[in-house]
Order: sequence, then structure tokens, then C-alpha cells
Amino acid sequence: MLGGVDVPPDLNTSGHRYSLIMATIKYHFPQFPLSGIWLPHLSEIGLVVGTYFAYMYSRTLVFSDFQGTALANAQRVIDFEKNLGFFWEPVWQSWTIESARSLVIFFNWAYIVTFFPIVLTASIVLYFTNRERYKYYRNVVLLSFLIALVGFMLFPLAPPRMIADHFVDTINIFGPSGYASRDLANYYNAYAAMPSLHFSWTVMFGIIFLRTNNKLLKVFGVIYPTMTLFAITITGNHYIMDAVGGGLLIMASFLTMELGFRRRFFVPGVVSWTHAKFGPAARTVSDMENWLSDSQQRPPTLVSGNAFPTSDHQGFL
Repeated sequence: MLGGVDVPPDLNTSGHRYSLIMATIKYHFPQFPLSGIWLPHLSEIGLVVGTYFAYMYSRTLVFSDFQGTALANAQRVIDFEKNLGFFWEPVWQSWTIESARSLVIFFNWAYIVTFFPIVLTASIVLYFTNRERYKYYRNVVLLSFLIALVGFMLFPLAPPRMIADHFVDTINIFGPSGYASRDLANYYNAYAAMPSLHFSWTVMFGIIFLRTNNKLLKVFGVIYPTMTLFAITITGNHYIMDAVGGGLLIMASFLTMELGFRRRFFVPGVVSWTHAKFGPAARTVSDMENWLSDSQQRPPTLVSGNAFPTSDHQGFL
């Protein structure tokens, strides 16, 4: 007997031990529904946090030593923006430093402080008010991770703050000093400027806020990505083209979800081809199509409840 639970003598394997532990917990805490309530939440936290740290670690392995390539690509981006006439980052940075020093400090803190609190708060609200919508946007974020890693592999890019001819590192000069610590450089790839995930995710959350019925959140849905654009460029962490790349990244992630995982076009096409190729043998695929047909009738609201009342737009975008 262990903790009030009878133990048969042959239960010595690790699997049986796990079952025994769970039985003991249920015996002593019958009102504590570990597997029913807490385990799914802990699993979701583990998935998100684990994926993020795996991403942070893996991108340090991607071209992390290719400083020359990253600097050469930076010059290519600068030349590209000059040719198109929107190499505005040095002008924005110079003006704020010389004429609006407090604005530089504001953008320094906005770059660091506003991102994770807003993302985490909105994610938690979405998680507890509409789990299906939360999973959809979570998958969009995970897709953006994967696509961004490919971008970092193919195009390592030094951020503007490393180009002393045009820019300065405002966070290193004006603080906060902890974020500018060189010790932090051991935990991220300094040459992963393109695309900007910082801007990419704020665009996604801007879309979420714009689709609500709350006027203040709608306004914030416009202000937040705009503020982020100026924050990432004035601090010297990204080029305008990085923001463009970030916007295209989140759109590509949305389209992948819509065309692939939401089965609007992908699965019907596969089913038609399978019927033509294999005939009656494709019956199980046809059954799958019938099962997936409900996914095309998506609910019009972003989240349920009163947290984020939404408009009547169909779909997620």
C-alpha cells in the first residue's frame, strides 16, 4: 500500500509507477482534477515556451559566425532602399536624437517593454475566451517561426546599429543598459534582422484588435504596429525592409493556414485529384472532405464573451 492505495506486487515498471503516482494524487486530492483541468494548460505553456526557446537556440546555430556575409547583406539592403528612395532610417534617428531626445528614450523602452506584455496579455485573454481562435493564431506564430528561420539561413543580415557610417545604437547609448549588455548576445543571433518578427507579430495583433467592436482597441490596432515600425527603426535594430519582410511573413503564415490547414482550396483539390487517380479507393479521402467541410463555415466572431467583442467579418483576416 502506498499513500492509501493498494499496490499489487507486480507493478514495478516505470509506466505502472506513473499510474500509481496519479492514483495516489487522486486518492488524497479527489477534488483536484489534474488531468482534466491543469494538464492541458501546462501542456500549452510547455508547447509555446519550449518552441520559443528552441527557436532562440536554433537561430544561434544559423550563420551566427557569418559576420562578413551579414554586413555585406546590410549594404545590399541600404543600397536597395536608396535606389527606391526610402532610406529614411538615418533621418528619423538623427532627428529624434538631436531634436526629441525624450522620444528616443520612449522608443527604446517601447521596443523592449511593450512587446511581450501586450503579446502575452492578448494571448491569455484569447486563450481563455476562445480556445479555437487562440490555437489558430498560435499556429500562425509557429509557422512564422519556421519561415523566419529559413530567412535567417538564406539571408543573414546585420542590423542598422552595426553600421557605424549611418546609425548609432540608441539602446546602448541611452539605455536601458541591461538590454544592451553584451552578455545577452550569447542567447540570440545578432544577424537575424530579416524578417522582423517583432514587427510581424505586432501586425498580427493589430489585425486581432482591428477586428473587435471596441473602438479603443481598433485605434490601438493601428497605433501599435505603427509605433513598432518607428521603434525598431529609430533604435537601429531593423531596416524598413525588415518590417516589409515581417509583414510579408505574417501574411504568408496566414495564407498557409488558410490554404493548407483550413482546407479552403488545398484539401478539395487533393480530393479531386485522388478521385481522378484512384477512383473508389479514395473513399476515405472523400469522407475526410465531408468531415472537413464544416471548417469552411467559420464563426464570424474573433472571441466569445465580452473580452474582445468583434465585428461581423467572416474569417480570421
